[in-house]
Amino acid sequence: MATVDTGSLRPASMEADMKNEGANRDQEILRAQGHIEEMPRQFSLLSILGLAFCITNSWIAIFATFQQPLNAGGGPGVFYALLVASIACFIITLGLAELASAYPTCGGQYHFAFMLSTPNTRAFAAFVTGWLSILAWILCTAASTIYLAQMFAYLAAAYHEDYTPSAWQIWLVYVAIITLCAAILCFLSSVIPPLEKAFFFCSLVGFVVFVITVLSTTSHKHSAYTVLADFNNESGWSDGVAFMISCGTAMYAFIGTDSAIHISEEVPMPTKTVPQTMCLTMVIGIVTSIPWALSFLFAGGDLEALGSSAQPIMLLFQQATQSFATSTFFTCWLMIIYFGATLSCLAATGRQTWAFARDNGLPFSTWNAIVHDKLRMPVNATVSCTIVISLYGIIYVGSTTAFNSFISASILVMNVSYAIPQGIALFRGRQKVITRGQFRLGAFGYFVNGFTVMRVAMYVVFFCFPFQYPTTVQSMNYVSVVAAGIIFIVSGLWLGGKRKTFTGPVSKVTRFIPFFLKYSDVKS
Repeated sequence: MATVDTGSLRPASMEADMKNEGANRDQEILRAQGHIEEMPRQFSLLSILGLAFCITNSWIAIFATFQQPLNAGGGPGVFYALLVASIACFIITLGLAELASAYPTCGGQYHFAFMLSTPNTRAFAAFVTGWLSILAWILCTAASTIYLAQMFAYLAAAYHEDYTPSAWQIWLVYVAIITLCAAILCFLSSVIPPLEKAFFFCSLVGFVVFVITVLSTTSHKHSAYTVLADFNNESGWSDGVAFMISCGTAMYAFIGTDSAIHISEEVPMPTKTVPQTMCLTMVIGIVTSIPWALSFLFAGGDLEALGSSAQPIMLLFQQATQSFATSTFFTCWLMIIYFGATLSCLAATGRQTWAFARDNGLPFSTWNAIVHDKLRMPVNATVSCTIVISLYGIIYVGSTTAFNSFISASILVMNVSYAIPQGIALFRGRQKVITRGQFRLGAFGYFVNGFTVMRVAMYVVFFCFPFQYPTTVQSMNYVSVVAAGIIFIVSGLWLGGKRKTFTGPVSKVTRFIPFFLKYSDVKS
């Protein structure tokens, strides 16, 4: 008679029990914050890391804003601004990761602000922070989409010398890209985790290949003095002011480090996995962006031409390889990576919007808060974001300068949303208001939160400075106008009725203790 080895079944049974226990634990934490689980926890550490890194893609993102540091300080301006920005963004991210571990929901910053504020101020703090975060993510997604659309257009122009892409044609490509991303997210949601892994490895392999290619094929390389010591400030500002503006601009290379937070409800053990992902995203971003910056500064050929080019990375490939076909191949590779970034940005934006609508923070909140029964995906919120992003792109047709000003504002607005909950925790007393998650900063948290608040407050001013002085209509920085417009919109929505209907994510529970922590770990 055949026998069954029951001993061999115990490990699988125990593993299943542990998974069930972990799932129940995650659900309990979410319920303690006033929400129920509506989406499957299908993201692993690797797939959520892929999504988070695909959004920042720090080594590629350098090219989106490096012209200003190059104009303000030459090679050293680019390198040292990136170095300072990487350290600053890492510190800011640490403070945000601690809060993500304590309050793991898709809401992110606005949820943190609510949980940390006093009863009289928490609804207003959450409302303002939520709107700032959503608007910043919409602008960030638009930035990735328009850059990819421009690459399509300029690649076509490179093969057809008589063709000059117009703004409305680029906008049509822009709309097609964001619509395709929305379709994939809504109808193929189950393939998103493996797709994120594929885009992640595509970016990392691309980094290695691009660095080796640029360094090995370029015949003329700049000296160490040119790259690291020869400051050449042509901005019109004093060296100190020019460098401060450059450091702020370089923060774009590390934008969106909160993306993992907005996937918190789709990953097991978010109190541990989400902060791990955020820190790893920053580490990989620094490890890739610094060597890549040095590579193209040393082997970039005509840096002035790169600084004035509409597509500097495409020109870099041409200068390095002296081969149009090779340059095209690398550009197509880069476009795949950018498509992954756009897809990931829209995923994070849609989930952030859904979470805020779930707490009645948006117009048409009831509609946007729906999770599709069969697709188990916030389809309505994702579609809403796609429509808004598409309509926003019309600004590009009218004025690329105005469009780019909105994009620059995304860096500022997103960092303000990072600073608000950290500032509240610092002001009210960290030990008093922050629930201890699995990632804790301890006494170091006072420095982290204080640094975040002071740096962001400083850059609220510096981000409004024009890049060139004296200023002309063409070089005017419209970030201050954009910021004023955002304040007007948020204030209008609050005073127009939301102050009476928005109560925040939790009506009764304002400070929960995860049951997997011992009382001795959290008592005051």
